[in-house]
Amino acid sequence: MVAYTIKKSNKTKRVSIRINANREIIVAIPPRVPQYIAKQFVESKQDWIREKLATIPENVYTEQHYQEHRDRARIIITARVVYWAEVMELSYNRLSIRHTTTRWGSCSSKRNLNFSYRLMFLEPELMDYVVIHELAHLVEMNHSVRFWNIVAQYCPDYKILRGLLRKV
Repeated sequence: MVAYTIKKSNKTKRVSIRINANREIIVAIPPRVPQYIAKQFVESKQDWIREKLATIPENVYTEQHYQEHRDRARIIITARVVYWAEVMELSYNRLSIRHTTTRWGSCSSKRNLNFSYRLMFLEPELMDYVVIHELAHLVEMNHSVRFWNIVAQYCPDYKILRGLLRKV
C-alpha cells in the first residue's frame, strides 16, 4: 500500500485521488465521509496510482530546480501576462512566480496574480490558457457561467486545453 494524505474539505463532493508533481498522493474526501472509505478507495485504485506515479519523474521540481529556472520563468510568464492583460483590457496589482506544485496559478481578491514557475515548461497554448483563466478571475472571482464565457472569449478551445492540463 502506498503512503497518502487524507484531506477533508467542504468543497469536495466525492472521494478523489490527486498525485502532485512531488509524487505526493492526496485523497480528498467530503467532511462526513469516514476515513476507512478513503482507505478502501485507495486500495481499489492501486494499479492506477502505480501507473500515474510511473509517469511522474522523481524530484524534478526541487527547490534547486526552481532556483535555476526562476528568473527565466519570470521573464516568460510575465510577457504572457502582460500580453493577455492588454488584450483583455484588464489590470492587476502584483505578479508573483512561485515554486508551487499543486496549482498552476491563482488570483487573489487584491488582484494579485500568482503562477507556478513550472508554467514555462508547458506548451504555449496551455500556458496561455492558465494565464487567461487567472486574468478572467479579475472580472469573476468564481467559476460561474459568466467566468467561463470570459475564458471562452479569449481561449475558444479552453475545454480541450483544460483536459490536457489535467493530464500534465
